[in-house]
Amino acid sequence: MSNVQLIKIWKKVDEFLDTAKHSMTEDHFEAVINRSYYTIYHSIQALLLIESVGTKTHVGAHNKFREIFIKTGRFDISFSQYLRRSFDKRQFGDYDYDDVSKEQAEESLADAEKFRNAVLQYLKQNNHLK
Repeated sequence: MSNVQLIKIWKKVDEFLDTAKHSMTEDHFEAVINRSYYTIYHSIQALLLIESVGTKTHVGAHNKFREIFIKTGRFDISFSQYLRRSFDKRQFGDYDYDDVSKEQAEESLADAEKFRNAVLQYLKQNNHLK
């Protein structure tokens, strides 16, 4: 595992979360949902990197996250729910033409923050990040 690669991934996590927060202040709810999902997705990529696991698709990354981190109890099952909810909303927001509500965006942003913070804590506790 490359520590440089992990730092680059984590920079992306933080940038996406910052963009989601800023989009919320501008009432760009579809952007909030999109960036919130990618905050979670890249958090998962950081976890998979420390396990030396690569995937080629989003669904592949989701499945490996559930297999390695949820089924083993390293993360509570609620994190699988945050992932599923975020992915479903992102799909809807990116490919559907109905409006995304402020409440949906707020929930996605809250899920992304919880996910990011838990992964950061895990990475620090296991000496992968300072």
